[in-house]
Amino acid sequence: MENSREFYQEFEKALEGRTFAKISMDFGSVKFLDSSGIGAVIKASSALHNKGIEIFVTNLNKNLNSVFRLSGLNHILSILTLDEYVSKFPEFKKSLDP
Repeated sequence: MENSREFYQEFEKALEGRTFAKISMDFGSVKFLDSSGIGAVIKASSALHNKGIEIFVTNLNKNLNSVFRLSGLNHILSILTLDEYVSKFPEFKKSLDP
């Protein structure tokens, strides 16, 4: 709750004047997501879907994976395990290494 508004503001700034076909969200550093965080992710994904941008989510821990399933985010986002993501986008492997 404390930084979901910041997330969305930074998300909007990152998109300003730029065109993307695909966007990935790495949740490797996220340990907890409350309802306001879920709302921010839904709002961001809706904005991307409206622009025809494909969204990939990776690196969800066990708890976040459950949150995404229970909230229905798994139906509107392409959720990939880290291995699936690296297989699909090998050029980003280095940026995902700890």
